[in-house]
Amino acid sequence: MKKMTIVLIALAATTGPALAAGAKYFVEQDTVGNCSVVDSKPSASAGMKLLGKTSGYASKDAATKALKALPKGKCAGIVG
Repeated sequence: MKKMTIVLIALAATTGPALAAGAKYFVEQDTVGNCSVVDSKPSASAGMKLLGKTSGYASKDAATKALKALPKGKCAGIVG
């Protein structure tokens, strides 16, 4: 039992960073014009519009910086 617990802990420790490394962040505008940073690509069918890099940003900080750099008046407000 101890051996299995150690194996599970080791597996979780090695896969966690790998999953986070593939994370992408997107700048989106909702149907009423509010903008935000999200961690999944928004669906165009839901009325969401991608702003900035459509391929996404590698970090939340980079996406937030891009959100703040949008032209004044592009967003009705910033959520989050």
